[in-house]
Amino acid sequence: MKLYTPLILIMSLWMSGCSSTGLFLLNSSVKLKAGHEVTKNLAYGDHAWQKLDLHIPAAKSGAVKPVLVFFYGGSWYTGKKEQYFFAADAFTRLGYLVVIPDYLKAPHAKFPQFIQDGAASIAWVKNNIARYGGNPDAIFVAGHSAGAHLGGLLFSDPSYLQAHGLEPRSVRAFAGMAGPYNFTPTEEKFIKVFGKENFEKMKMMNHIDGDEPPMILMHGLKDSTVGVANKNASIEKLQAAQVPFKDVEYAKASHIGILLSLTPRFSEQASTVTDIHRFFQTLLTASNSSTI
Repeated sequence: MKLYTPLILIMSLWMSGCSSTGLFLLNSSVKLKAGHEVTKNLAYGDHAWQKLDLHIPAAKSGAVKPVLVFFYGGSWYTGKKEQYFFAADAFTRLGYLVVIPDYLKAPHAKFPQFIQDGAASIAWVKNNIARYGGNPDAIFVAGHSAGAHLGGLLFSDPSYLQAHGLEPRSVRAFAGMAGPYNFTPTEEKFIKVFGKENFEKMKMMNHIDGDEPPMILMHGLKDSTVGVANKNASIEKLQAAQVPFKDVEYAKASHIGILLSLTPRFSEQASTVTDIHRFFQTLLTASNSSTI
């Protein structure tokens, strides 16, 4: 009889196509110790799928909270905001008000609909988060996998945010985990999502010009799903454009491991939470606009 550690069990479920079950088990254990409040299904647009959840940390003071918007992954085909409670919990414990938006997925969505959804959610946060105790001048963004691609493109191609009267530097920083920032689709299901005519437009590296917010890009060296070259090409462009950045690689982390490392149980995979928090905190301290 095989004995499975929690990590092996969750990753086995994920790799076998049962990611929903794996996330359910992970969230169930996290919720037992969680102490933050959740405000669900706030509309950030007119479409039925344009909803977001707010994860509000337990109040330690009356001070406004820095905000973290988290874009989840799922190969542009799957994912629900409710499945990423564990990601929100990791950062509410540090004092962030966490926002998790849904966005339209394939096969219903075609590029750039999900990028446009991301921009609309950022605009909603900028205009509304103060009423929930968040600081609209201290908005940070993070994403994993397809969610990191979404964020990376959102803050390198300014057209999406400009449609809402914002600029890439309307947020303080972006943290990308295992993002396929510069991949060229070869599988038919991804070609259908992006369209061959958009293969250059969809790449983050083709838009970086120096107007981006500071970025921390993280990748696991055991990632066999998204190649580390995606990160490296973006880092080269950021460096050439003199955009503040941090380049982080984790020797032990796989594509899923870097995401699971957001929970204390799996933090040995990668120090993602600590690295993101320190990067963001440095920017907050430098501007003295908010504290955590």
